[in-house]
Amino acid sequence: MKLTFEKLFSIPKSFWVSIHYFPFKEAIKLPILVRYNTRLIAISGLIKINKSEGVKTGMLSIGFGNVGIFDKKYERSIWEVTGCIELKGKAAFGHGCRLCVGKNGTLTIGCHFNNTAAMTIICQKHITFGDNVITSWNTLVMDTDWHSIVNVETNEIYPISKDIVIGNNVWLCTRSVVLKGSVIPDGCIVGANSLCSKKYTLDNSLIAGNPAEIRRKNVTMYRN
Repeated sequence: MKLTFEKLFSIPKSFWVSIHYFPFKEAIKLPILVRYNTRLIAISGLIKINKSEGVKTGMLSIGFGNVGIFDKKYERSIWEVTGCIELKGKAAFGHGCRLCVGKNGTLTIGCHFNNTAAMTIICQKHITFGDNVITSWNTLVMDTDWHSIVNVETNEIYPISKDIVIGNNVWLCTRSVVLKGSVIPDGCIVGANSLCSKKYTLDNSLIAGNPAEIRRKNVTMYRN
């Protein structure tokens, strides 16, 4: 199905979602574009935008795109938002994405965020993306363990959630996983199938492996 028809069929659902977060005069501009087959689990919370930019069509879109190895008929997107999304600029999530922001969570997205397909974001505390972040398919960013862990000797209960900070010009490659407490510096590449669960401090580096470590310095994604 061509993108034009997809968006036409998606107008009712896009307006339904937009009216939950914006006044009517702004909602009719469809600041949130939601593909017609997206599953809406929860539509509440708050969406904050950059006031200097004003409300524009498609400031946040989910479910569109065209990655040949994914079948849009079966790769449905999921919207489950009860917390806060802060938009610094335009953000696009491809088809099959799953967006979950809990009632105490804040998801901050910088300018020109782009996901190709099938990304999962689970935000129960705070996840921050910088500007010009690109994420490939089947990537996971999750700031919570969901279940508490206790030290059986001291009875200390470890924090269930920690902030995640992803810098500017970062590339998350396919099937990479970024877990609670991770910090990915500016210009970094997170390699395919890598698992990040700590703070990294070197800009423009290749972070790869399980657990992920810095494998190469002075490299970044080529953008033409």
